[in-house]
Amino acid sequence: MPRKMGFFSFFLGVVGLACSSFPAHAQGIDSGRHSRALVTQKIDENKRVLLSGNKRPEANAGNDRGAVAEDFQVDHMLLQLKRPAEQEQALQEFIDEQQTEGSPNFHRWITAQEFGERFGLAKQDLDAITNWLQTHGFKVNVVYSSGMVIDFSGTARQVREAFQTEIHHLEVKGEKHVANMSDPQIPAAFAPAVSGIVSLHDFRPRAMYKMHQPKGQYTFPDGFGGNSYAVVPADLATIYNLNPLFSAGYSDRARRLSLSKTQTCSALLTGISSARHSGFPATRRALLRRCTRPLRAEPTTAPLPASSLLMTRRQFWMRNGPALPRRAPP
Repeated sequence: MPRKMGFFSFFLGVVGLACSSFPAHAQGIDSGRHSRALVTQKIDENKRVLLSGNKRPEANAGNDRGAVAEDFQVDHMLLQLKRPAEQEQALQEFIDEQQTEGSPNFHRWITAQEFGERFGLAKQDLDAITNWLQTHGFKVNVVYSSGMVIDFSGTARQVREAFQTEIHHLEVKGEKHVANMSDPQIPAAFAPAVSGIVSLHDFRPRAMYKMHQPKGQYTFPDGFGGNSYAVVPADLATIYNLNPLFSAGYSDRARRLSLSKTQTCSALLTGISSARHSGFPATRRALLRRCTRPLRAEPTTAPLPASSLLMTRRQFWMRNGPALPRRAPP
């Protein structure tokens, strides 16, 4: 069974299908009503032009591992078209007007079909190009409603005969790829209407940015001009040497700490911290004294869930320092 090459153009196809429905051939596209025809010469296979910039830099002799099989399947290639210069200028002006308040086209969005009618390639150009692809054995999958892209599939042999370029196996940095080894060529009659061919290779785009690496900086400025120190409960256990106590069996499992006071104080202190520059230092000090008294423990026989134990223990040590809860009964 011939091997198939999956290309990232599949993603573009999904996006296009999400925007509007596409017919299978150019005859169903009502494109370029306002565009002048660009393909005006007779198609001569012996008169060709090079589509520069359509070859990967990795496609070189050092990475070459030989040509693919003749029946190697190349699916969903995209023929990128180009509109006349006056239509390109009209499109740019329309986009600017969509963003200009007071313009009659301000925020006037159009459908893909309307876009194709106004700014797409002329229908006779689309017909000429799709017919040429079909005469070389390609299957025309989709002509986009924008009138600017043709999706087609074929084999490596058909690519070589139609575009005068070969598909080869490559090995780049230990990874296996396939790609065309030279810029493709097209009949000179199509030069005014064709920009290039997308996806004659299987290289994927790579992110240009690099993730920020942590530097171990756990002290950072807070919102009040001081410093904040990032810690977790395990850090507190290490700082206050609590791990031996936990290992010895000291626990708050038999006693439930009164968290209502802790929660109330937390809310009060948060509000006061944001208002301390508003002229209420005496109130702030009074509330701080109330909120820094030892927590009151209430006996209970019901065990706490693990999450509650962790939070209770952390709040207990932060509020009461070296004071220890009573040892849990065996």
